[in-house]
Amino acid sequence: MKNIGIYLLTIGTFLTGTSEMIIAGIVNMIAKDLDISIALVGQLVTAFSLAFAIGTPIIVTLTSPWERKKVLLGTLSVFFIGNLLSLLPLPFSLLLITRVILGASAGAFIVVAMSVAAKLVEADKIGNAV
Repeated sequence: MKNIGIYLLTIGTFLTGTSEMIIAGIVNMIAKDLDISIALVGQLVTAFSLAFAIGTPIIVTLTSPWERKKVLLGTLSVFFIGNLLSLLPLPFSLLLITRVILGASAGAFIVVAMSVAAKLVEADKIGNAV
């Protein structure tokens, strides 16, 4: 395979991107498990989205001098740890914090992955890679 890196970045982007809306599909189960309202569970999506929107530019700017591979591995590691933490029987407030961690790390990973993908291919293939 010529550009296996593109496929790995695609898988990572898919996994991190999917995590935002997965909550919407299981909102009833979470509300029942935590004994809270569905509207409050919806705040988990909001927390992820706000962290994604606000945290991503900050993290990407702060990590711009770093090697891109390290940033990709670092953000994916933080994302993995955030997912592991969300598996624990946490109170809602801590679950909300894990969603913030997931949002910021997923956003940074996706942005860096797109820039790396653009550099892995020839100029006429950048659109397809991204």
